[in-house]
Amino acid sequence: MEESPSLRRKTAMREKGRRQAVRGPAFMFNDRGTSLTAEEERFLDAAEYGNIPVVRKMLEESKTLNVNCVDYMGQNALQLAVGNEHLEVTELLLKKENLARIGDALLLAISKGYVRIVEAILNHPGFAASKRLTLSPCEQELQDDDFYAYDEDGTRFSPDITPIILAAHCQKYEVVHMLLMKGARIERPHDYFCKCGDCTEKQRHDSFSHSRSRINAYKGLASPAYLSLSSEDPVLTALELSNELAKLANIEKEFKNDYRKLSMQCKDFVVGVLDLCRDSEEVEAILNGDLESADPLEMHRHKASLSRVKLAIKYEVKK
Repeated sequence: MEESPSLRRKTAMREKGRRQAVRGPAFMFNDRGTSLTAEEERFLDAAEYGNIPVVRKMLEESKTLNVNCVDYMGQNALQLAVGNEHLEVTELLLKKENLARIGDALLLAISKGYVRIVEAILNHPGFAASKRLTLSPCEQELQDDDFYAYDEDGTRFSPDITPIILAAHCQKYEVVHMLLMKGARIERPHDYFCKCGDCTEKQRHDSFSHSRSRINAYKGLASPAYLSLSSEDPVLTALELSNELAKLANIEKEFKNDYRKLSMQCKDFVVGVLDLCRDSEEVEAILNGDLESADPLEMHRHKASLSRVKLAIKYEVKK
């Protein structure tokens, strides 16, 4: 009888828990490192230290080289090259088929702000479908492979962190723009009281992880980088999001202070946008919303309406 996906998932999680339980200081001195061949050790050293000629020669000539071999810390050549900002080595490795942990390499490059490496990784065929960029590492693991795995025991970041959420958290404007152009988006979390099957299952299985995934998504949505680049009307989006976050601060007790800070961050974003205005006409345009497409009569009617000010008053934005 074939195991159900949920049963396989639970079994895998139990096994992962057992492995993590024995990962103490002795982890780095286990037999993983000694299992490497001399060729693999040389290959990993070359990748780590950016020795382009050696990496190229080994990739082209060796018939026995395992490009996914890992060092004593469980890191493969791609992860070592990206972590040390070796763009050329990264590009050489990305040409190899069946390369593992490409997603983790992307997350690492994003977190360190290595824009050119991020661009190189995003051009890999593995990201041809934007779904790779919208699934979280946890969702990806349940589907097929260790695409986002840091090592055999899990992910580098919180398992609900997608590349665009991480880029937004890190305020990497250029990377956020790249990911948006690739079709990545931050999905707005369901209502706190949502009773859909997915939310009910997540709440029942691990309520804290569910709450953590929500706050991580909202941190991305409230990021100035994401607000600026993803919304046609960032001011309106920020005002509405600020109000939503203020309400959540009174509901989600685990992250009450975080939601309050994010709500204030959205208000600060609006003030910052207004500070960038060069004259009163630009201020008025922002406070009235987009009137470029409106006819002259409509523009005259809205001339003094300052709709965003009214919205700010409604949402108690005093700044």
